[in-house]
Amino acid sequence: MVVLDIGGTKIAVARWVKGTLRDRKQIGMPARESEWRSAIQSIAEAFPDAGRLGVAVTGSTDGRTIKAINHNVISYWNGYPLAPFLQELWGCPVYLLNDAQAAAWGEFVASGRRPKNLLFITLSTGVGGGLVLNGGLFMGHLGMAGHVGHVTSRVKPLDGDSLCGCGRLNCIETVASGVALSRQASHITGTSMEAAAVFAGFHAGDPICLRIISTAALAVAHQIADTHATLGLEEVRIGGSVGLAIGMIEAIVSAQKSLPLLFQVPIRRAALQADAGLIGVGHWVDQMETSF
Repeated sequence: MVVLDIGGTKIAVARWVKGTLRDRKQIGMPARESEWRSAIQSIAEAFPDAGRLGVAVTGSTDGRTIKAINHNVISYWNGYPLAPFLQELWGCPVYLLNDAQAAAWGEFVASGRRPKNLLFITLSTGVGGGLVLNGGLFMGHLGMAGHVGHVTSRVKPLDGDSLCGCGRLNCIETVASGVALSRQASHITGTSMEAAAVFAGFHAGDPICLRIISTAALAVAHQIADTHATLGLEEVRIGGSVGLAIGMIEAIVSAQKSLPLLFQVPIRRAALQADAGLIGVGHWVDQMETSF
């Protein structure tokens, strides 16, 4: 089997052989549809004879098409017929799963003690999430379950009310994503700043950067508390380029300590890091085929 992880900023691919990744490759996510199609065609040529194709993909999927939740990330994914396109290239069955849900399943399978109720949050270009409930991956209708990034944040962005690309106001994604960190810092300082520069300032003790990261961490901590109050979580795993940045998880844990003890949940770094989506979709497809 060949596994793909198609996100807002990158495409990762590998062969899935007996529960392990082989020949992993990664490229940047092209901005234009024509360039993206060409990139996927090149990947298909480099990874032929898949037999099966497991795809972790950003957005909401019905197993055939893909819709971007935040239309500012991949604007041309609005009911895009992803499975038919990939099936035509590889000539084999295609299985689509949201990338954050794939990562949640990967983290669950890789966990030694396998907490029955697990929330995975990816803080990256955007903010996504996946849920394992009662030991099973819970996807919900059209794969929307666990999308904590598009729940309204009680902690507002520092640059004022912000309309999310999903169409809602002040989602977690408008406060805690890499794009949000950059936007807030650029607005406050009057100088263009990327998320990496915000973290550099955070570690250097810059008061503006400290406030931006602390605000993002508090927004995530409150969202974890809300999800825990609803579902009774045993554990939370944090991944993504922002989530795995040095100091971010520590900031979220610190913010969580300001909440009542009843709403605090163990928060851990994603064990599989950047491979969580690939590994998760590989295990998920294996399980799907075994259950039939």
